[in-house]
Amino acid sequence: MRGYGSHVRDRLPAAVALGSLFNPLNSSMIAVALADIEAEFDVGIAAVTWLAAGFYLTGILAPPVMGTLADRFGPRLVFCGGLVTMAVTGVLAALAPTYPMLVVVRLLQAFGSCATMPAGMAIVQAAMPGEDGRPPPRVIATISMVLTASATLGPVLGGVLIGLWGWRAIFLVNVPLAVVAFAAALRWLPRVRADGAARQVLPRLRPRLLATCVQFALTNVVFYVAFFAVPLWAQRSAGVPAHVAGLLVLPLAGLGIVMTPVAVALARRAGLRTVLVTGAALLLGGSCLLAVSASVAPVLAAASVLGAAAAFGQYALNSLVFVHADRRDTGAAVGFFQASRYVGAATASSLLGVLTGTGGLEASAWTMAAVSVAVLAGTAVLPVTRRPAACDEDRSGP
Repeated sequence: MRGYGSHVRDRLPAAVALGSLFNPLNSSMIAVALADIEAEFDVGIAAVTWLAAGFYLTGILAPPVMGTLADRFGPRLVFCGGLVTMAVTGVLAALAPTYPMLVVVRLLQAFGSCATMPAGMAIVQAAMPGEDGRPPPRVIATISMVLTASATLGPVLGGVLIGLWGWRAIFLVNVPLAVVAFAAALRWLPRVRADGAARQVLPRLRPRLLATCVQFALTNVVFYVAFFAVPLWAQRSAGVPAHVAGLLVLPLAGLGIVMTPVAVALARRAGLRTVLVTGAALLLGGSCLLAVSASVAPVLAAASVLGAAAAFGQYALNSLVFVHADRRDTGAAVGFFQASRYVGAATASSLLGVLTGTGGLEASAWTMAAVSVAVLAGTAVLPVTRRPAACDEDRSGP
C-alpha cells in the first residue's frame, strides 16, 4: 500500500464510490422527469431533451479535463470541488424559474459530476496499486457495482421523487448526498502528490486505451437507449405513471449488482476476455428479447438480462482502463473512459426521438441489437493484457 494504512484499504473505495455515483445517477434520473418539465415550461419534446443531450455532450468534454486537472493539481482537490459543485447546482436547479436557466445549471451540474470519477480513481491507483496495472479486483468491482446501480436506479429514484414532490426534487436530492460524500472524502481520501510541473500539456493516450473507450461507448449506446425507451414506452403506450415506469428498469440495477461478483470470479478463473464475451452476448440477448416484448413482463425479463450484461461489461472494461493506461496519467485516462460513456449516451439520446417516433420500443430494441453485434465483434480483437515491453515508460524522463 506504499505507506497507506489499513483504514485506506477499507474506506477509500467506499468514499470514491459515494462521490462517483452522482454522474450516472443524474444522467439517468432525468429520464422520467422530461414529460413533467416539458409540461411546466411548455417547451416541446425536442427542446426538453436538451436536458439529457446537453448533459451528455458536456460529459464528453468535461471528464478528460477534470482528469487532467486531477493529475496535475491533486485528485483530492478536484474530487471535493466536484462535490461542492453538485450541492450548489442542486439548489440552483430546484429554484430555476425559467427553462433556459435550468439548462445552464444542468450543464454546470454535468461538469461537477464529471470531476469525481477520474479524480477518485487516480487516488485509488496511487494508494492501492495491484497486478497488471490494475487496482485490486474487489475495488474495481465495488465501484463498478455502484456506477451500474446508480445509473439504473436513477429512473426509479426519479420516479419516486417526482411522485412525492415534483420534478424539482430530482435536482434537490443531490444536496444531502453531496454533503455526505464531501464529509467522507475529507475523512477517508488520502492526499496524493501531483507533480504537475513535470507533466506534458496533453496526456498520452495509447491505442489500446482508445479501443477500450470505443467499446465502452458502444455498450452505453445500448444501455441508454433502454434507459430512455422503456420508461417512455411505459408512460405513453402502457399507461404507466412516472413513479411506476421507473421501476421497469429496476432489474438492470439488481442484476448489475448481483452479477458483478460473478464477473470477478469468472475473470479470475477464465480471464477478462471471457468476461467481455459473456457480457456482449448477454447484451445482444437482452436487446433481442426487448424487441419482441409487447407487455410489462417480458420487458422486465429483458431488463434483467441487460442488467447481467452491465455487470460483466462494466467490470471488464473498467479493469482494462488501468491495464492500458499510463500510470502517471490515470486521472486523464479514466476521464476519457468516462467521456466515452457519454459519447454512447449522447448517441442514444439523439437516436431516441427518431426511434420512438417511428417504431417505438421495437425499433429502439432492434437498434440496440445491431449495436450489440458490433460490441460482440469488438470483444474478439480488444487487447486484454498489458504490452510486455511498454508497460510504463521511465518516469524520470521528460
